[in-house]
Amino acid sequence: MRPLLLKTLAKFNMLVDIAASRIHNYSPKDTIAVFGSRRSGSTWFMELMESLPGYRSVFEPFHPRYYPEFGRVGFPYDPYVPLPGEYDRIREYLERSFSGKVYIQFPYRMGVVKRLKGSKLVVKFVRGNTILPWVARTFEIRGYYFIIRHPCATIASQLATGFHSRLPLEGLLKEVQKVPGLGEQRDLLKKLEGINSEIGRLAAVWALENYIPLASEKPYPWYTVVYERLIREPEEEFRRVFGHIGEEVPEEAWKKMRKPSMVTKKSYGREYIGTPKQLIKWRDQLSERQVREILEVVSWFGLDFYDERPEPDYDALASWG
Repeated sequence: MRPLLLKTLAKFNMLVDIAASRIHNYSPKDTIAVFGSRRSGSTWFMELMESLPGYRSVFEPFHPRYYPEFGRVGFPYDPYVPLPGEYDRIREYLERSFSGKVYIQFPYRMGVVKRLKGSKLVVKFVRGNTILPWVARTFEIRGYYFIIRHPCATIASQLATGFHSRLPLEGLLKEVQKVPGLGEQRDLLKKLEGINSEIGRLAAVWALENYIPLASEKPYPWYTVVYERLIREPEEEFRRVFGHIGEEVPEEAWKKMRKPSMVTKKSYGREYIGTPKQLIKWRDQLSERQVREILEVVSWFGLDFYDERPEPDYDALASWG
């Protein structure tokens, strides 16, 4: 699209959000929050949750370009582990996010009618995994969801859609050192220092982002959505997903099951969305060496419930931590 058109769409989307906030008094008690890594299926899952009557989405409120207000908060959005005194910087912004008082400047087409009519919110983050435990303890909302997807599938999708790790290796090491249970592991830090590839960095970011929620105290205050199980067992998993907040499965959710999310590119296997083929697509996109490297780096963090198979060891994942 031309720059002027992108700028116009961004401004229009912001005005739609402002208008919606004047029409509705969004209550955090009705708000649903979705957390996941980039390309984990979080946007697709957000759109499934939007099938609940009266719900509309707040898309990526931690994106500093789409939400300049977040950029002004000065809170880093790449994998970042806050120190105890830093959370107050983000508290008020999250209160506004869960209340529909942040306004997107997204330079692409979005559904206008649904955003104006929706009186309840689904707020989705791909830059919030590292603060999810704190968020879930701090804000009382209707329900939290954490979605996890095979690291090979996630990273293959990141590469195919042009995402590259922006955090230098030194910065990643600094964040890992802040995490209880990881920072004192000298062997882990030494191995991370030896990473010299983009694949290795992406794998380490995936591991850090997913380690922190999984290592949290149980029972988790969120429902963990395993992407692969959602694809393989949609009927059973849909019941569990919507049952987490006391809802029946909306008919609209079944229609969205096979519909690509708004951020899935036409060239990226859209015909496989919602089918088992979606779970093995990464095998054709990554070399054997890349797969080995991803799984090796992830295993350094103890997250070895994923391997060369398309689905995780569900029992090991459930008992992890």
